[in-house]
Amino acid sequence: MIDGRFIQQLNPLTVPSKRRNPLLADFFNRLGLMERRGSGMKKIIDSYKRFERLPNYHIPEFQSNASEFHVVLWNLNYGSDSVIDEKEFLKEAIGTGKEFLKAQRLIYKMISTNPGITIAEMAVNIGVSDRQVRKYIKRMTDMKFIVREGGRKNGIWKIIDGDYEDFFRRI
Repeated sequence: MIDGRFIQQLNPLTVPSKRRNPLLADFFNRLGLMERRGSGMKKIIDSYKRFERLPNYHIPEFQSNASEFHVVLWNLNYGSDSVIDEKEFLKEAIGTGKEFLKAQRLIYKMISTNPGITIAEMAVNIGVSDRQVRKYIKRMTDMKFIVREGGRKNGIWKIIDGDYEDFFRRI
């Protein structure tokens, strides 16, 4: 922690967000990989709370010392015959409206591998309704992240988000 305290002494849900490197935080924010404000610990805890009913449930553990910060994320499938259905998990996470960035990354990935993909195919892959995918697509086109070239039947999607495209060229 920046102020020298240990996370074990604090409530992870009330720890104030302080960025060590604002330039890196801004860079990852522009890529859609993080938010500017620090809400990671709360999101981790909230994500795990949905699975409290599992027999092998463990809460995430946050530990720190003077020079390191560790997070233990338990594999909730370990030692269990039941597996958490990934499509159901994504449907829950994306369907809330708060998770536009997750949907955006999934849509980018699908367009990158298949520019001719249909909205119906995207909906099946993400696990949400066609209508929800249309909302995401509309928002992404309004923000000038993607564009449809050609007609509905033979057209293709094109990613025009410079931050997304340049990211892969730089690494």
